[in-house]
Parts: sequence; structure tokens; C-alpha cells
Amino acid sequence: MENKLKLAKQIGNEITQFLTESVTITNNIKHSQSKLLNRISLFENQVYPSGKFDSQGNYKYWYDIITTRIESEIKNIDFDTKDINVYSQIKNDELPVLIVNLKLKEYLRETGQAEEINSAIEEGSGWGNIVWKKTKEGYERVDLRNFYVINQSARTLNETPAIERHQLTAQDMRAKRDVWNNVDAVLEECKTKTYKTTTGTQEKETTVPYYEVYERNGEISVADFKEYQGETPSKGDSDKYILAKVIGAGVKSTSSGADIKYIMFAEEIKNMPYEEYHRSRYKGRWFREGLYELLFDLQVRANQIGNQIAQGLELASKTVLRSTDKLIVQNILTDIRNGDIIRAKDLEQVQLRMDAFDQLANEWNRVINLANDIANSREIVMGITPASGTPLGTSKLLNQNAGKLFDFIREKLAIPYTRIFERSVVPKLIKELSQQEILRLTGDSDMLGRLHKVIVDDWYLQNLPLLPPHTPEIADNLKQEKLDELLQRPQLLMKATKDMFKRFKPRVSVVITGEQVNLDAELQTMMGFIGLEQDPVRRSAMIGVAMRKAGVDVGSLPQSPPQPIQPQPQPATQALPSKATA
Repeated sequence: MENKLKLAKQIGNEITQFLTESVTITNNIKHSQSKLLNRISLFENQVYPSGKFDSQGNYKYWYDIITTRIESEIKNIDFDTKDINVYSQIKNDELPVLIVNLKLKEYLRETGQAEEINSAIEEGSGWGNIVWKKTKEGYERVDLRNFYVINQSARTLNETPAIERHQLTAQDMRAKRDVWNNVDAVLEECKTKTYKTTTGTQEKETTVPYYEVYERNGEISVADFKEYQGETPSKGDSDKYILAKVIGAGVKSTSSGADIKYIMFAEEIKNMPYEEYHRSRYKGRWFREGLYELLFDLQVRANQIGNQIAQGLELASKTVLRSTDKLIVQNILTDIRNGDIIRAKDLEQVQLRMDAFDQLANEWNRVINLANDIANSREIVMGITPASGTPLGTSKLLNQNAGKLFDFIREKLAIPYTRIFERSVVPKLIKELSQQEILRLTGDSDMLGRLHKVIVDDWYLQNLPLLPPHTPEIADNLKQEKLDELLQRPQLLMKATKDMFKRFKPRVSVVITGEQVNLDAELQTMMGFIGLEQDPVRRSAMIGVAMRKAGVDVGSLPQSPPQPIQPQPQPATQALPSKATA
């Protein structure tokens, strides 16, 4: 199959085009995601493309004005694992919601999701984009430096093929023998004892071999797919396309492309396996702007001003003496000793001062103010005390307006995280739940009793249409008999528990609570109506809804017994006077 399949040539050509060619966004505006990513990496690592020294040998300082603004945005977004919760609008799901939330918090704590979420938000603020890929274990974040978006003008990844570059060890390759084809051939012919972070970085020698594997997700022609399967394409298959996942192995890549030598795997898929987040709006290209790109020019200008001031102050700090006496020929500052007497007709210090320092300082302040405006990082946002004399009302207004942008970013982050946890993480956690797991999570026998009651009530409602008409007393007896049966036969209890969570699954959703979904504002609104409500029953119901939204386990709270309904006194009727009496 070496270099004979069209799929191998197609993937190689697409990688070459992505790494070497630019796309035209609009008139005279070209974009290369590959070049942009390389530049962002330089700014992130605070490295000049030409090195740390200029042509005259002067050291070039880097005056970082971006990192603090990224950290300020992360702090104000304030997104954490505590903001991820499972909820349901159905009252009967109250107990399952509580149990699944306990399991979810344990999962987030034990799998290190807090660090992963923080790292993802840092990437989203600085780079402007985050991509997650669905896996068997859940989701994993994609390395944008090794992620090739073929149609760079696409709005979403659903509109373009995407290629991921991976470097696998021999052990990783052998573990795929049962899934991939040509693994032995790849192990023999495609090994390289070098490691490259990206295709454009310098190679690093290694003692063990590595293999470059490329995974492509996107549309391919039916003819190419049949060719890989060893089938003869039919007439018209070249014009038909399917969504497919294709994995190929190549030889050593370069900054100008990769040669795909073998196709090891190809299968049809229903959907693209990605979730994505973009910080900025669409401007004709898939890769949106992050703070690094937004502050490119200002960072360059800040470096220029800072180095000009540094070099000027270095010259201005020199001590230079002037004299017309020809006898003074030595450098006094280096040759003079303590106690020496200088004999000279005239000796005075030359006053040195850096010209245009005031103008450079004003320009620096202008750059910083403009960076604050672009990054939404005014002093009040970064936690810096405003200048003296700033009215308190003005500070509060600035803080509120700045917070609106962070609210919007939280909402944009909530969309992919909701899909990730709703479609993958939470269903897997529910599938793993058992009676023993529930007991371990709660550590409370009362919780198991409440679970029994929920199962019995659910059983009663499911079978109510099949039961003959009966009184409430008979309903209570039926429920008690079912409860006794569950207690005597644990296997029925476990089955009922699983069935309950199976029915609960479609009603599960993940909400990023807090300001990002305006939960606080919603609770405040409800509290206002609770204070106005006069009907005690409606008021109690509204309080229960508010408590459930806030995550309070309402079912575990004590409750007063229902009060018997007192018969209402009938008004006495007066007899109407008869005609005779009248």
C-alpha cells in the first residue's frame, strides 16, 4: 500500500498546503495559521526571532505586557470545577441528581480536572481558541500547534477537514496491532530516533524510536474509501463523499510538509469528534484572536520603548570628566586610589542627560493604556487601587462594565463544557453507578432509604395505568409490599436502581453555575417574588425550587406533617317570607 493510495497523497498534500500556503480572507489580506501559531509561540516564550542581541551587541530586554493581562482575565473569569453541576427540572429526579453530583465531584477531584480546566482557560485567553476531541475515556484537549485546519476560512470544524499530528513510541504502535493495519511495516520503515515538538522546531536526538502518525477527520470520497478497503469503486463514487476518520503514518516531517507512507486505519463516522471554543468573533478565518495576537503590535512597541530607555539611561549614567590639562592622560576612575591628590588646571564633570525621555515615557503610558482598553484590564479589573480622587461611583461603573465581557466569555465557555460533560462524562458516570457505589458516595443509610422510596414511587407511577381503581390506603399498602420485596431481594433493588438511572439519563444536563448563567440573578428574582407571595403553599413551593437550584438537598430536610383540612362552616340560610306572611 506504500504511496499507492490516494488517501495517503491527499493527506500529505493537505499538510503541505497548510504549512506553506496562505489563504486570502478578503482583499489583500492573507492568513497563514501555521505562521501565526509560530509567532504566538515566540511571544508566549518571550523570545525575539533574531535572538537576544541586536546588530551592535546590545542586549534586548523583553518587557512583557501580555502575561499579566492574561492572568487578570483568567482571574475574572473565575471558572472552576465547583461551577460544573448536574441538574434536572423534574422534581422526582432530586435524589438521582444529588447522587450523580457527588460522583461528579469525586471524578473531577480524582482525575485532576481542576488543573486541566485552568490550563484550558489559560490557552483560551492567550491563544484565543480551545479544541477538545472525543475519546473512549471522555475528552482530551488538542495541541493547537499540531492541529491542521485544512479550510482555514471555515467558521467551525464541522465545515472543514482537520488533521492531528502525533508522535508515538514503538510500544504505542504495537498496542494498535489489533485495530490498525500495516503496523509492522510502519515499525520497520517509518521509525526515527528524533523528537520534534512541531514540524518547524529543531529535532532532538532520542535513544528510542518515534513514529509520526497523522489522524484526519473530515469528508473523503467514496471512491478513495473503497480503494483503501480493497474494493473497486463504482461509477460516480468519486463525486460522493462520506465523513470518515483516517489514520496514516509518515516519514520524518519538515516545516514544509510530511510524506504519508501508509494508511493504517479508515472508518466512516457520523459526526466530527471535536468541541471548540473561540474567544473572539469570526473575521473570515477559523483561528480567532487571543490576547497574544491582539497585543502583538503593542508588545513590539513596548519592547522598543523599553530598550530605548534602557540604552539611553545606560549612557546617561556614565561619569565623564573634562579637562584641558594635557598632563591628565589616564582614566581617573580606574587609576585613582584612595587618598590620591589630583593636580589639574581645570577638571569638571560632564553633565549627561537622556534626550526625549519625557516623550518616551508618555509613549509608554499611551501603549499601556491602549493595551488596557484592548484586553479589558483597567486598574480596577486587575485589583490595583485607582488613582486618588477617582469617585467611588466611577470605579463601580468601570468594574461593572468590565465584568460584562467576562460574563460573556463565561457563557461562551459554558457551551462546549456543557456538551462535553452532558454527552460523555455524565453518562459514563451514571453507567458506572451501583448500589454499593451509592452507599459509598453518601455514607448514609438514610440516603438508601430515600432511594428505596424513589424507586417504589417510580414503580407505582409506571404501573398505575394497569392497576384497578383503588383508594389511597390500598396505594400505600401496594407501595409497602413493593418496598418489602426490594429489601428481601437485593437483586431486584439493584436492577431497579439501574433502571431508574437509565430513565434519568435523558434528563441530565450540565450547567456552568454562577454568574455565567445568571443563577445569582435568578435566585434574587425568586426571593423577591417569595417575599411578595401571600399563599403559604405557593411560597413554600417557590422556596423549595430556589433551594434546589442552589444545590441544597431539600429531601433530607425535616418536614412537618400535613395538617388535616378543617371543614369550612356553611353560612346559615334565612327563610324567605311567604306570600301569606307578606
